[in-house]
Amino acid sequence: MNDVDEMLARLANAPLPSRLATMDQAVFAGLAQYDRSDASRSLGIAGMVALAVGVASTGLPGSPAVAAPSVTPFGVPSALAPSSLLLASK
Repeated sequence: MNDVDEMLARLANAPLPSRLATMDQAVFAGLAQYDRSDASRSLGIAGMVALAVGVASTGLPGSPAVAAPSVTPFGVPSALAPSSLLLASK
């Protein structure tokens, strides 16, 4: 474990690489070259596709939802109640 501590101490005391001083300028230069119009164009295309899919999906005919009638809305359905299952075997 002492070897790791010595290596970390040497790393902490080592001088910083000279390339770190110019790293900020390189990042900002890369960001300046980034074409924002490409990103906004692809975002616009994605929005138009999503809108078209939404409109098309609402226009397609579908079957209406029909709820099954239930006598016991909060409990076990009566067909599966233990008393009806026991009586069915007799």
